[in-house]
Amino acid sequence: MESLRTYFRDCRNAESFEDLRVAAVCYHKTTSVKMASYMHFPPVGARDFNGEIRIAEFGYPEEWRQTYLRKKLYQNDPLARRAPSFIRPYFWSEVGQFSNLTDEERSYINMVSQEHLGEGLSVPVFGPAQRNGYCALGFGRGNPVPSDDEVLELQAACQMGHLAYCELLLKDLPKGTNLSSREREILYWIVRGQTNAQIAESTRLSRNTVETYIRRCFQKLNVNDRVSAALRGMALGMVD
Repeated sequence: MESLRTYFRDCRNAESFEDLRVAAVCYHKTTSVKMASYMHFPPVGARDFNGEIRIAEFGYPEEWRQTYLRKKLYQNDPLARRAPSFIRPYFWSEVGQFSNLTDEERSYINMVSQEHLGEGLSVPVFGPAQRNGYCALGFGRGNPVPSDDEVLELQAACQMGHLAYCELLLKDLPKGTNLSSREREILYWIVRGQTNAQIAESTRLSRNTVETYIRRCFQKLNVNDRVSAALRGMALGMVD
């Protein structure tokens, strides 16, 4: 547990993504992990959302690493694709038990089996404003899998690293748009699907006033429609 406490401290003190990467590598050298990757999923509507995911990794065979990134195999990786819906870590060998695997996912599973990477652990991680992620921890071919207690420690380490990454990332992103309390209230009702007339009734404002506030919200959020406003507002943590 001392190595985990050290890692937690290093995460809190990290001032850059490189600091965080070095801390993760140093920590995993004290565990049974031989290779690891981390994927960050920006929420739809966030300022850094572009349909892609952010990936950091170490320890994987170079040829496999390049193939995975060049061919964007994470798009067919059933563990990565389904990570946001996980409620617990999964061993890689459990992937065959997933229901409704696509042909692309089955092809990916066969490809991975030919790489002889050995057993691994897939850990879902969760952050602020739906900034979730996924950690893949490989133990290497022929090596023993971790105990239940070790899995819990690895899960805690992954979650801490993800939160530290989110904190650094959000510092680097452009500052969030400032909405007034009334504009946030209007956005709240937009998220819940109310029409302008319903919002006017809920807020006891005139319909013209509601429409003015909605235009201001669109302008500040840099969107042109209600759905985009709702998604961006939720991604920025302005509404639940």
